[in-house]
Amino acid sequence: MKKVLALVLLCVMVFGMIFCLPVSATNTEITETFVEVLENGDKIRTYITYYEDNTRAASKSGYKTREYLNSSDEVMWSVTVNGTFTYNGTTSSCVSVSRSADAYASTWSIKSTSCSRSGNCATATAIATQKNLIGSTDYTASVNLYCSPYGILS
Repeated sequence: MKKVLALVLLCVMVFGMIFCLPVSATNTEITETFVEVLENGDKIRTYITYYEDNTRAASKSGYKTREYLNSSDEVMWSVTVNGTFTYNGTTSSCVSVSRSADAYASTWSIKSTSCSRSGNCATATAIATQKNLIGSTDYTASVNLYCSPYGILS
């Protein structure tokens, strides 16, 4: 009888551990960075940040930023697209998009921003103006955030 009771208790403990393990809802932030060096020594740094969760969610949110740095690695200005996507293993779709742009150097300003979504892509566009001795020059930059059918952002 003691052996049967011990076996039952052991089974209850094992099943209790299997089915009662806490599921973490904590998201892990992941950032991927890419740098392109321009002919004049300036750089464009692009990074994607998203949250990897432990659930089987069929949606993913993240953002992609392009920063324009001078040859001293100081950020002059940036444009960011934020996107939320749904996916199912066959297709994916952008369901919401927003944007932001910032100028960090005194000679730069942001003239305008816009954003759009189409299919599995979220896009943000910014026009930045650089003041110089002879006037000013406008630069246009776009950043695209894509989602694969498996929820991989790029």
